[in-house]
Amino acid sequence: MTKVLTVDDVEIEFEKQNPNHSCKWCIYIRLRKKDKEQTVLMIRTNNKPYTRFTFHSGILVNRSTETLKDILANSMNDIKELREIENNVNDEKN
Repeated sequence: MTKVLTVDDVEIEFEKQNPNHSCKWCIYIRLRKKDKEQTVLMIRTNNKPYTRFTFHSGILVNRSTETLKDILANSMNDIKELREIENNVNDEKN
C-alpha cells in the first residue's frame, strides 16, 4: 500500500557521486511541513535516475512540458543563487 503524505514543500535532490564512491548516484527526498523538515528517503543506485513530468487533466495523465517548465523554474532559482554565492566568494578573494 502506498503511503499518502500531505506536506508544505518537497525537495528532490539528484547527487552524482565521486567515482570512488560505492554507487554512482544518490537521490534524496526531503519534506517540510510547518517548521519541521526531514529527509524521508535516500536511494542509492548505479543507474542514472530519470524523471517524468506529467499533468492530470481530470480524465487523462499526459506528459507535460508545462509541468517541466514549472519545476525547472525552481531549479533555475537554485542556479541563480549558486552563481550569486560564487560571485560573492570571488569578490571576497579579490
